[in-house]
Amino acid sequence: IAIEIEKVIDALTSQHFNRREFLGSLDRFYRAIERAAQELATFNEKQDFLNRMYENFFQGYSVKTADTHGIVYTPHEIVDFMCAAVQEILHDEWGYVLGDERVQVIDPATGTGNFLVHLLDRADDRYLDAFYRTSLFANEIMLMPYYIASLNIETIYFNRTGRYEAFEGLAFADTLDLTESRQISMFTERNTQRVMRQQRAPINIIIGNPPYNAWQTNENDNNKNRKYPVIDGRVQETYVKDSTATNKNALYDPYIKFFRWATDRLGGRDGIVCMVTNNGFVDGVAFDGMRKHLLQDFDVIYHLDLSGNARTSGERRRKEGGNVFDDTIRVGIGITVAIRSKKHHDDKKIYYHRVGNYWRAEQKRAFLAEHVELQGRHNALNTIPWTRLTPNTRHMWLVPTDGEAFNEGIAMGTMLGKQSHSKTEQTLFKNYSRGLETTRDAWLYNFSKRQLTINIQRFVTFYNNEVERWREAGKPSNLDDFVNNDDKKIKWSSSLKGHLMRLKNIQFNDLKIRSSLYRPYVKVSSYFDSALVHRSGQFPYIFPNPESEQENRVICVSAVGGNKSFHCLMVNVIPDLHLTGDSQCFPFYTYDEDGGNRRENITDWAL
Repeated sequence: IAIEIEKVIDALTSQHFNRREFLGSLDRFYRAIERAAQELATFNEKQDFLNRMYENFFQGYSVKTADTHGIVYTPHEIVDFMCAAVQEILHDEWGYVLGDERVQVIDPATGTGNFLVHLLDRADDRYLDAFYRTSLFANEIMLMPYYIASLNIETIYFNRTGRYEAFEGLAFADTLDLTESRQISMFTERNTQRVMRQQRAPINIIIGNPPYNAWQTNENDNNKNRKYPVIDGRVQETYVKDSTATNKNALYDPYIKFFRWATDRLGGRDGIVCMVTNNGFVDGVAFDGMRKHLLQDFDVIYHLDLSGNARTSGERRRKEGGNVFDDTIRVGIGITVAIRSKKHHDDKKIYYHRVGNYWRAEQKRAFLAEHVELQGRHNALNTIPWTRLTPNTRHMWLVPTDGEAFNEGIAMGTMLGKQSHSKTEQTLFKNYSRGLETTRDAWLYNFSKRQLTINIQRFVTFYNNEVERWREAGKPSNLDDFVNNDDKKIKWSSSLKGHLMRLKNIQFNDLKIRSSLYRPYVKVSSYFDSALVHRSGQFPYIFPNPESEQENRVICVSAVGGNKSFHCLMVNVIPDLHLTGDSQCFPFYTYDEDGGNRRENITDWAL
């Protein structure tokens, strides 16, 4: 690949300018980098420097790429802790040493190769050559980190042996793509051979930092995560199928797909999956099915919760402390070590530890470093004061201390209760809904009814013009690239694009201007239209018209495992999704869409 790129560069520079002169303006940057690198004393310092350069390059050069592929370098304290944990488990569970021919490792999203570098640094001298040549594998989908990873891995091997040898375990490939039996079209024969050798390997150690980015926050960015039919199907038939949540979008986050892929990649073999990821799956409502399957697929699970969730607020946010990635990402972080070992099949265990409240990022990294060095290199896990968790029947891991009483209580509402109308499921309410999810708050909410009217009229005019423009262009298949993504003119969502593809025009109707509670005690005007609201939930049946606001009442509670501490409010107007933090709303009455046929929403179980 590099050879072909060089040919292109040579062709361009030879025709139009002198290559040395063209690149001369960058010399001062190169010299600054070289000077900084020369002052670094240790290998870890050099790794950190290189990773920072790589991360900053992508954050500045290609923000969309950095977002989609989760380009945030992994601090060496995290890498070292995870490698030490793998080394410890290999020794304790099976009596293996790192480098043993029975240990076959893959990093499926290797980035700059740090995990393999640290594993090589820890490998037993007796097995180093064989480990390097036959037992280490990694994939990387982006060219720049692919080159850096190759250099990193080959350098650590050179430093340990005094001789250079190309690393043949690294493939230029999308790991999730390989489950689809497809590869990047520019693959060379040599790279294809590497992929085939990797696929034949009896992998039993999977380690790394996969990307995590559940969905783009703005459809106008046109920066969606890729779809992988095979692995998406596996997520669908396991984690999604067994989830009781209403909204299951979070289960298609790339890191969830990597958990599914890693479990399947082990096959029936004993082994270890060790990944640093978003920690939302530990207590998120949508992840109950995933937690169920993790405990079916593995025998011992450790989760070290490093907290740091910046999408929280108030005291909860302060307790989360700094993000261990130096606040370059906003989600909470955790290290999961999942072990499949036959000797534990009859006694499955989950161990959990959360770092201290209010800790800064550097305190969290120091904690990891301390537990790597404490009592030697084989005790990263053994020195942590784990709490053994006992999941309840609803697959909650972090069960309240009065767990038995919690289990015996009647649920406020469940998906099954909605379907059976309380005939087979004990619930307090027959129906419930998430708050209003517009995905275009700036357009559909306003303190001024007049300004809201102006905004909506401008929005629908532009949208209808886009519908006509798409029809006249012959309905091109790549709608994302076709539509105008100017945020000042329109705010797209997947549902609105669906309306466009059906050639559905939207007409402004001032009767659809309603009152809403946007945040606690913040009442605004809203435009309640099924085409413009991304997800209106059950509110066409809860507040179908202004008259229903005079008699109906809705209890809005913050979601269990959500980003805000538990609280609730009672409202008599349409609540926003984030009124109480991913609000779940339980109405006293429901109606038909025309406002008639009022029905009590309380079940016989509640009465």
